[in-house]
Amino acid sequence: HASESWTWEHMALTRARAVAGDGKFLARVACEVETVISRPRDAAKLAKDALDMRALIEEEKPPRDIWDLKLIPGGLIDLEFIAQVATLLGKVAGTERPTGTAETLSRLSPDYADPQIVQELFSSHLLYSTLTQIIRLCLTGPLDPDDIPPGLVDLLLRNTDLPELGVLEAHIKETSRQVRKDFELLLRGKSP
Repeated sequence: HASESWTWEHMALTRARAVAGDGKFLARVACEVETVISRPRDAAKLAKDALDMRALIEEEKPPRDIWDLKLIPGGLIDLEFIAQVATLLGKVAGTERPTGTAETLSRLSPDYADPQIVQELFSSHLLYSTLTQIIRLCLTGPLDPDDIPPGLVDLLLRNTDLPELGVLEAHIKETSRQVRKDFELLLRGKSP
């Protein structure tokens, strides 16, 4: 990681944490990870690399439909990239580095994202995570919007406090539009 790894490898490393092993080894791993993550970076190059990676993902693996919450433009990948780039730029408040996307988004520095954007991003992540967890617990594969079991629809609506599936889908579309706008602002420095 000191000289040969690519930006995406450093982005992935922002989620790293040692979870088991000898105390000295865990401390050494944590120190090495922090050394890589905290080194000075060219913000423009980092943003360009992240934007290029996101564009490649969109090209190589387009979303199936609006329910592909990870891959949709303005979906979970955009949120993860925002959190990872902010971490590598040292734009996360607090003394200890969070490894989870939700906590990272909730702690974006005010000089990186204003409080309204922080709240939007955190709320969007919460929505996507809630929906994803329910769907994964109830289905063995991807959700087919033309064949959603009624009980699953009820569960999704109850957990999002929305009245009908069409309203939930409109909410997902609006949420993804806002996340993509925030993604463009934070990584490109401008609105799309």
